[in-house]
Amino acid sequence: MTLTRAVLSAFLLCAVLGGFALPANAACSDKKILSMSDEGKSVKAIAKACNMPAAKVRAVVESDDAGEDATASAPAPAPTVKKLPSGAGLASCDCQGTVPYGDKAPELRCQSGVSIATPCAGYCPPRGVAPWRRVCS
Repeated sequence: MTLTRAVLSAFLLCAVLGGFALPANAACSDKKILSMSDEGKSVKAIAKACNMPAAKVRAVVESDDAGEDATASAPAPAPTVKKLPSGAGLASCDCQGTVPYGDKAPELRCQSGVSIATPCAGYCPPRGVAPWRRVCS
């Protein structure tokens, strides 16, 4: 009976101590460390709060700073400018004077870089000249 009581007492003691085990090194996640750093806490204060070495905290904070520097130094991609396709009108038909039809002129808004003068329906008083406009070639 004494042996049973001793074994039972030892078992209960182990169970109770197992339930109140000392906490392991409860390290904070990188996200938590970075949020604390953004709040203005020092590396030493973060290390103490997270129960981890200051060197690990410093490494996490510095790696984030290096990542931000790399993204900041990378140039942003230039916005792609959509140019007008062939046949797209550059202006509405108007009586702007006389122009030889088929006249080519440089135009940066067109994909080809060139525009052509084309006639429009109707006529312009008083001389009866047809209106025209430019379209991308």
